[in-house]
Amino acid sequence: MDRELISLKFTMLRNTTPGLRKVGWVFGGVAVLATWAVALLASGDQVRASALTLVFALWGLGAAIGPVLTSGAGVLRADYFALLPLPRAALGRGLLASVLVSIASGFVLLALLATVVHALSVAPETVVVVLVGAPLTWLLVVTLSRLVYGLLGAAMKTKLGVEIAGVQFGLMFAAWFAGWMVVQVAVESIPKLLQDGLPEGIITTVVDALPTSWTVLAVDAAAAGDWSRAGLLLLALAGVDAVLVLATIPLLVPRSAAVEKRRQGRRSRALVAGGGILPATQTGAVVMKELRQWRRDAWRALESSTAVWTGAAIGVFALLGGYTAPVASFAGLIVAFMLGLSGCNLYGQDGSAVWQNVVGEDESSVRSDVRGRQWAMLLVFVPRALVVSVAFLLLSQAWWAVPVLLASIPAVFGAAAGAAILVSALGVSPGVDPRRRLGPNDANGNIALHVWIVLLLVPVASIPTAGMIVWSQLTGSAALTVAAVVVGLLNGVAAAWALGRVAIEYLTTRMPDVFSRIRYGQVFREADDGLLSWVESTTLKGEQDLANQKQKQREARLARAAR
Repeated sequence: MDRELISLKFTMLRNTTPGLRKVGWVFGGVAVLATWAVALLASGDQVRASALTLVFALWGLGAAIGPVLTSGAGVLRADYFALLPLPRAALGRGLLASVLVSIASGFVLLALLATVVHALSVAPETVVVVLVGAPLTWLLVVTLSRLVYGLLGAAMKTKLGVEIAGVQFGLMFAAWFAGWMVVQVAVESIPKLLQDGLPEGIITTVVDALPTSWTVLAVDAAAAGDWSRAGLLLLALAGVDAVLVLATIPLLVPRSAAVEKRRQGRRSRALVAGGGILPATQTGAVVMKELRQWRRDAWRALESSTAVWTGAAIGVFALLGGYTAPVASFAGLIVAFMLGLSGCNLYGQDGSAVWQNVVGEDESSVRSDVRGRQWAMLLVFVPRALVVSVAFLLLSQAWWAVPVLLASIPAVFGAAAGAAILVSALGVSPGVDPRRRLGPNDANGNIALHVWIVLLLVPVASIPTAGMIVWSQLTGSAALTVAAVVVGLLNGVAAAWALGRVAIEYLTTRMPDVFSRIRYGQVFREADDGLLSWVESTTLKGEQDLANQKQKQREARLARAAR
C-alpha cells in the first residue's frame, strides 16, 4: 500500500499547479546551502559542532511550524480514504511514507548530511556514525512535521490543537510584522557564531539536549574514542523515532464522526441574556452568542489565540533585539491591533447560519447584531491585551510607556472593532463550508483585501490619538499626557461607533446579499457606485475568479486523463 500511496501522491502533483511548490524548492535549496556553508566556514571543530547543533534545531523548528503554511494536510488528505475498507494502521503508515518520499524531505536529508564535513574533520572513521545518524534525524524531523499536524486535531477539535496552531500562526504573523528584529540579530551573530560557536550556558545545554543534535554529539564521542556513548546516542535517537512514528500513524488516519455528549451543567448562566450579567435585549443575546462562539468554535478560538501569541512573539523578538527591548512593552497593543485581522470575516465564518439574520430581521436586529459582535470582540480581546501588556512591561521595565499604552490601546481597540465589522460586512468570504473544515486555514476564504483594508483603516482611524501622544511626549507636559489618555478613549469609542454605523447602514438593505454570497457565490442585484460597493464587488470578483480557476484546473486534468 505504501508504494501505491506514494505513486498516487506524485500523480496528483503532476496534475496540480506547481507555483508555490517551486518557491518552496528555492527556499529549501537556499537553506541547504546555508547549512553546508556553516559546516564549511566554521573556524574549528568545536565551533562547527556547536553551530551545526543550532542549525539542526532550527530545521526541527521549521518542520514543527511548517504545516501552518499549507494548512497541514499536504497532498494526500486522510479524508480521501475515509470510506475505503483499508486497515487504519497500514493507511497511516502509507500516508507517512508518502511524506518521507518528497522533494521537501530530500532537502532535509541533504542539510543533515552536512555533518559529514564535521566527521571528516575530526576523524574520518566517524563518517559511519553520520551514515546512521543522519537518516535517523531525517526521520525524526519529517515525522515531527506530521505529528504536529496530527496534534492540530485534523479537524481542529481539540483545545491543544487550537493552541498549537495559534502558536504557529502567531510566530508567522510576528515574523511578518517584526521579523527584522530577529533577522538583524541573527545576521550580526553569524560571524561570531562561526568564529566562537554558541556561548557556554543554558543555550548550549538546551540545544544539546534536543534529539536533532545527537548525531553531532555521537560523532564527537566517537572521535574521542567513546564509541559506546556514540552508540547509545544513536540508539536513543532510534527510540525517539520509534515513539514519534507510533504516535503519528494513528493521528494521520481518518477520524470517525463520534457523537459528542453534552456535558451536564455546562450552561454558561452568566452569559445568558437576562439571566446573568447581560441584558435581556437583542444586543445582549448577540453578545452571548458571540462570546460562546469565540470560546467554543475552534476557528474563532484560533483567531483569539493567534492574536495573543503574535503579541507575545513580537515582544520576545524585541527583547532579544537589545536596543529594541523597550518596544516589547507595546506587545499588548499588537493584540489590540490583531482584533481587526481576527474579526475581519465574521459573517463569512458564520457560513449559511447568516440565514437566521435574514429571516429574523426587523427594524433593530441589524444594529443589535453589529453592536453585539463589536462588544463580544472587545470582551474577548481586551483582557488578553491587558495580560500581555502587563507581562512585557514588567520584562522590559519601560515604565515611560504606561501613559502611551493607556492612550493608544483604547483607540486601537475601537478602531479595530469598527474596521473588523465593516470589512466583514463588505467582503464576505465563506471559505470552506463549516461542515467540511479540516485545517486551520479553512475558515477563511480570499481575505487578502480584508487584511489590507484593516491595516490601513486602523492607523487612519487612530490618528487623533497618535497626534496627542506625540505632542505630549515632545512637551513632557503632565496635563497633555492626561489629555492624550482622554483623547485615546474618546477616539476609540468614536471609531467603533462610526465604522459600526457605516456597517449598520450597509447591512440594513443588504443582509440577503450577504447570505446569497455565502450560499450561491453571487449577488442578485445591480451593482451600485461608491467605495463600499467597490470593496464588495472586488472581493466577490476575487471569490468568483478563484472558483473559475479551480474549475479550469479540474477540466484540464480531466482532459489530460481522457487523452
